[in-house]
Amino acid sequence: MLLIELAKHFIRKGLLSGCCLISKKLVTLRLITRMSAIDLRYNYVIVGSEGYYLVGYRDIMGLDNVAYFTDFYSGFDTAVDRCLVRWNFSRKLNSIVSTPFSRYVFPRLYPHRFSDDKPLCYVFFGNRQYVYQTPYLDYLRHTQSDVRLVLYMQDLVERNAELCFDAVRGKFDLLLSYDSGDAERYGMTYYPTPMSCVALPDADDLPHSDVYFCGYAKNRYEVLHELFRKCVERGLKADFNIIGMPTHAPRLPGITYSDKPINYADNLRHIARTRCILEVMQSGANGFTPRAWESIVFDKHLLTDNAAFLNSEYSYSQGHHGIELLDGDNAPQVISADVQYPDTLKHRLSPVRLLQFIDKNLSLMQ
Repeated sequence: MLLIELAKHFIRKGLLSGCCLISKKLVTLRLITRMSAIDLRYNYVIVGSEGYYLVGYRDIMGLDNVAYFTDFYSGFDTAVDRCLVRWNFSRKLNSIVSTPFSRYVFPRLYPHRFSDDKPLCYVFFGNRQYVYQTPYLDYLRHTQSDVRLVLYMQDLVERNAELCFDAVRGKFDLLLSYDSGDAERYGMTYYPTPMSCVALPDADDLPHSDVYFCGYAKNRYEVLHELFRKCVERGLKADFNIIGMPTHAPRLPGITYSDKPINYADNLRHIARTRCILEVMQSGANGFTPRAWESIVFDKHLLTDNAAFLNSEYSYSQGHHGIELLDGDNAPQVISADVQYPDTLKHRLSPVRLLQFIDKNLSLMQ
């Protein structure tokens, strides 16, 4: 529901109008943008996702040469049709018979209409394995001789338990990963997750905070607890939201614990009320996360333990700090200062750049 409210907020602000699927409800969400198209060799069908991605990829939604889908229900309007497409990709049913309704479903999947006859490029997000691990890719190759297929991993390969990476990697023309370590490990091309500039939603009902964290406990909850204590010791108002805390682990007063993930619309409301975003990296991850991009596009300070990011071309000394800042007495003074990131840095994060990168790499393969 909060994602729907976020959509309505964007519509009120004049940012969105058209059509995109959120959860199981069809919400009108087509971007009103100054660009009607970008100069690309291919027309793009993005087999995308919801939550953060609906915001992160906003820049390309509504472009004449891009069709973005959050799930596979678009174009299947009746209850029967929706059942057929769901059953077609059911993991349980596919263990018995592969895509039993493919003759009906595949031709109707991801409906699009482009104004020219440029070849198509399908970009599959890594978490859409229930589609691309079926014969659907073979169907696309068979019906479109010049089609190009791209897989974009925006999480670590090992964190997707349902992904059989070695079995599908050969089916794609280009493999991308948001994580430089995974890119090297699995022979993919590195490209950081995009982020669009959007207006933050209204959040006057939430209290202000100096430092905001939201994420899973995993194996880092002791670190998070220690950082929370340091915030309190420095007199900083800490808004910590820890998800999936182990039952045996101690809880600290002042931290919000939850078994269910916070949706991205609510996450943005908390960001709107804070001065600084805290990022604590998952073990084994080397990529740049949405927390870093949020700090840039929303002009917030960032506290991070990601040394690779702090030493990267995206880091901005006035707003990006190592978590050791909390060890010093000047942390409140630093975090309380306003920060404004250069527009040139914000524009570099746009998903428009991602499509241009894919377009260039595919052209080099000709």
